[in-house]
Amino acid sequence: MVAILGCGGGAAAAPDALDPAASPASSGAPPRRPDAVVLEPGAALPRSAARADARGVVALREPVGGGKVTDLVQSFLAGWQHDSLDSLAALLTRDAAPIDARARGRAGLVEGWRQRLHAHDYGRLAGVELVRPERIERWDRDELMVAGTARPAQEMLPGDIYVRVPLEVTAVAGEKLFADTLVMILRLEEGKLLIAAYGEVDR
Repeated sequence: MVAILGCGGGAAAAPDALDPAASPASSGAPPRRPDAVVLEPGAALPRSAARADARGVVALREPVGGGKVTDLVQSFLAGWQHDSLDSLAALLTRDAAPIDARARGRAGLVEGWRQRLHAHDYGRLAGVELVRPERIERWDRDELMVAGTARPAQEMLPGDIYVRVPLEVTAVAGEKLFADTLVMILRLEEGKLLIAAYGEVDR
């Protein structure tokens, strides 16, 4: 699995598209890879949870709607289409990092994006439908743990969402701009859904 460092749909099976017209094979040349989110206190409430057994008194945390995930993904891709590093950075949490290189931190993630925007003309993707919302897959941490997919779950906090975004177009004129699938860990920060970790994988 190749990772490039730097939602929608309902729950799907745990995680383990190139536009044919834009496929590097049509150009006869190998693809270029991209260079590497004072009221009086009320009665005390129990700690919230996304789900709970039906016993005792439990406050259920309101789940993040699929529409908010889709909106974030669309805003993220629009940032690339408009060559806007500021727009991309604004979607990150304070402690965001590449999903497979957390030690690089937020600065490393943003710098990687800056280099990619400098090296490639992502503006050529303007107006292109890059993702179909119904193909966006999402899981919470508990679902990943139950499915035995421990690695992404270990990077997540309660309430985080793990998202896979298969792309409809990843290359233009034989130049590879994205890997096949975006992967993100999304987190609510000050009431706003943001990207806490980001990466890309081929298939």
